[in-house]
This record gives sequence, C-alpha cells and structure tokens, in this order.
Amino acid sequence: MNGASFIGSALMILLLLPVLVLHWEGRAVADRLYGLIALGGVGFAAILHGVAGMMLAAGIGLACLSLLSSAVAGISLLWRLRLLTGGHIKLIAAGATWLSASGAVLMLGLAAALFVLAAMILRIRKTADPRPDMAGIAAIALLSAQLMT
Repeated sequence: MNGASFIGSALMILLLLPVLVLHWEGRAVADRLYGLIALGGVGFAAILHGVAGMMLAAGIGLACLSLLSSAVAGISLLWRLRLLTGGHIKLIAAGATWLSASGAVLMLGLAAALFVLAAMILRIRKTADPRPDMAGIAAIALLSAQLMT
C-alpha cells in the first residue's frame, strides 16, 4: 500500500464519520452525504488514474448499487424481510467507489458475513431488534477492504 492509498483511506474515513454519527444518533442522513462519499471516491480515482480510473470507480459504485438493490428487492419479495434500508445500500455503493473491483467484491463479502454473524449473535441473545447495525458493519467492511487491497 503506497502513500496515496493511505491518504485515500484517511479521506474516506473523514467522509464516513458524519454518516456513522448521524446514523448512531438516530437522525436521518442526507443523500448529499452519500453523494459526497461517492464523488470523493470518483475524484480520488481520477487524480490517481485519470479518466479511466474515474469511469471504473463510477462503474463499480453503480454496479454495487444495482446488485444490492436487486438482491434486497428479491429477498423482500420472497421472504417478506426488510434487512437493509436504502441508506445502507447507498452507503455501501458510495463506499465502493473508493475500491477496486476486487476490493468491492471483498467488501460485499465481508459486509454479508459480518451481517449474518451479527444477526446470529443478536438472535442468540434474544434482543428486541434482531437486525444488526448495518451502517457500522458497512463502514468496517469498507475500511477493511480498502486496507487489504
């Protein structure tokens, strides 16, 4: 991992913090914050890799957005479960613009594994709300994938 990647990780953390704090406080997160995260990822890719990197970052973000939206809609229709909200999907898709294609796949796998693990722990502990904190899980998966790739 070179110096530019560390700078990118630091910028991503700075952009993720307001979203996480607002979510944990129970306040609504404005869509412009998700847009700012996505624009930061696309802009950073443009600085590092030019127009090709910018287009790749935007494509990765759009692919994650469409993949997650389709998967959540399918699960909702089949099993009547509402696992993720639109804010969670936008957070993961916006964060994916900071990653490479392999990093985005890694991030999606980590997010899914952490979500299932947290849901199982909450189910065993018999909490009132068996749905884990997906914003925190998404942030952990994004940062882990960013540091691993």
